[in-house]
Parts: sequence; C-alpha cells; structure tokens
Amino acid sequence: MVQSEAHRGNIGEWSELYALAYLLAYGGAYAADEHQAVIPEIFHKVLQVHLLDKEESKYLNYIINKVDVEIIIGENQIAKVSRSAIKDSLNLMFNELTNGKHRRTFELYSGNELMKLISKNKVSAGSSQFENDLELVLEDQESKVPTPKVGFNIKSQLGGRSTLLNASGATNFIYEVVSNDQNTKNPFPKFEHGKHKQNINNLYNLGYHLEYRSLASTQFYNNLTLLDMKFPEYLAEVLLHSYLTGNDSFEEVVEKVFPQNNPTSRQPVFKLKEFLGAIAMGLRPTNLWDGDTTRFSGILVVKMDGEVIFYYLYNRKSFEVHLFKNVYFERPSTSRHKYGEIYETNGKFFIKLNLQIRFNK
Repeated sequence: MVQSEAHRGNIGEWSELYALAYLLAYGGAYAADEHQAVIPEIFHKVLQVHLLDKEESKYLNYIINKVDVEIIIGENQIAKVSRSAIKDSLNLMFNELTNGKHRRTFELYSGNELMKLISKNKVSAGSSQFENDLELVLEDQESKVPTPKVGFNIKSQLGGRSTLLNASGATNFIYEVVSNDQNTKNPFPKFEHGKHKQNINNLYNLGYHLEYRSLASTQFYNNLTLLDMKFPEYLAEVLLHSYLTGNDSFEEVVEKVFPQNNPTSRQPVFKLKEFLGAIAMGLRPTNLWDGDTTRFSGILVVKMDGEVIFYYLYNRKSFEVHLFKNVYFERPSTSRHKYGEIYETNGKFFIKLNLQIRFNK
C-alpha cells in the first residue's frame, strides 16, 4: 500500500487522517467536558484501530504497542512503525495544515508522507461503514481489559465549521399556512430570496401563522418517532421559532420555546439533547434507523491547538450537553433543497422549512 501519487483532500478529510495518526502516536486521548476542557483523570487508551477498505473489502488494522504500531491488512502484517516516528510526522502535518495557505481541496506534502508511513491509501480516516469513521478497541476504564470494537466519528475545528446534520430535501419540515381569521384572507406577501426571518414575519403580520403538519421524508419521521412519538412536533416547533426570530443558537431557541422554569419543558429538552446525540450516533434522515446506539460510542474532536479529545458514551451526558451548547441552525440553499416558498395542495397552502445543524466552532 505504498502511495505513488500525491493525494488531495479538504481540511476536514486531512483532519481525519490527523486524528487517526494522533491516536496511533499517543495511544489514545483524554476525555473532555461540555466546555471541551480535558478531564485529566480520564485517558481513553486505544489498543487497536480498525478501518474497512471498501475497494479491497479488507480491514486495515493498527495494533498499538508500547513503542510501535503494527499495521495489518486482512490477516497479514505489512509493516511496523515506531510511535515516535508517527508523532514527528504528525507535528509536521499539523504545522503545514494550519499555516493558513490552504483552501478547499489541496495536496499536503506532510500529509502524504504520513500516509506512506502508516500505509494509508486515502486521505480520510473513514471506513466504508455508514455510521462510523473508524472503530476502536479500547482498554476498559474499570476492568482494564479490551472492549469490543466500538465506532467513533471525527469532527474537526481546524477548518470551516463542520455539520452535525446535513441539509437535504429529506430534512424539510412542512407547515400549513393558516389564516388567523377565516373570513378575511389577505394576499400573501412577496418573499425575498434568502430573507427567511423577514418573509415569515411579513406573513404573520398579514394575519397568518404556520402550523406543523409533517416531514417531507417519511423515513426521517419514522426515525424521529423512535425517540418519542411527539418528538417531530418538538423539533418542528423549535425550528419554526428559529426562522421567526432569526436566532440560530440551538440552545437559546430551545430555551425560548421550552423554558427551564416550565415543568412541562423537561421532556422536550431531554429529547432534543438526545436527538443531537442520536444524529452523532448514526441517525440519518434517509436511512432506516433502529435506534441502536451500541455500534457507536462517541466523537473525536480535533481542536484548534491540535489536541484530540474524546466524547465517549462513558460520559454521555457531557457529550450531549457539548452538542447542545455548540451547534446552531443553518439556512442552506433554498433552490437546492426546495424550501422557503408557499405552495398550494388541494386548496390549502403550505411552506417547507429546512433543518440543517452545524457546529459553531
């Protein structure tokens, strides 16, 4: 698996390679709290890393020893590399990756050298598995024995803000445009492209309001109801409030819709935090989700300073609170995702509002 070509990737893909090499070099990483501060007493020791090569239908396995890393493809060991060599290469890669000279997709000399060192044939850490970027065997915190393989995803703060939930037609929520007075119906206002808050407020000022009716994707709806039968309504209410107010902070919008001092808010807020965790753990709008999070154990975050931290299900509460405090609603392209315009169906009028969630750092 020696590379003969220079590989290219965006900063997120190069960050995945960086996170993989970080685990190999340091033998794991520290847990973090909801503020991304390291928890010094919790170091997650990584014993093995597993990546599935889609083209070869074989696992690329890394076994982390005290001073070196064994590299195995299928059942054959192809190399053994010292951890210190990986660490040196990792430092060079970080310096080049963060020098501010790179945009979009680019070659990275130090990244290509690191790929050769650890026998990688593509930039991203990701396997072909749908839910996880990589699988790890960890040392159990209590028993000190190896855990079963558990899946992790990688998020990077080195480049642009990464998405937690990508927009698509499947993430459109459908609302009916309802007149406040059935006897008097004003003409609808003319919507201006991209001015979501203004458009919807103009609609409300003319005597209309929006009532949630359904999701564009039946699959997404079914996935969300595994969290709670009323959960699509909770999420639709929060999403609408975000469009109405122009406030994109997930945490702040939830607080406005479901204030903490209201006892009835406990269930919706709990479920909204759980939803963010479920998205991180494999819930996707267009794919059947069975609610099983056991195949996934958390997120690895590449911080701006190059440190990699763990959000592991051992500290799941901190993981969900971290997501809750660090994501926001984003307004993607209206033309691409077919939303933001009033349309008529069977004599009634509707509008779609799109859900996309992105990390704020």
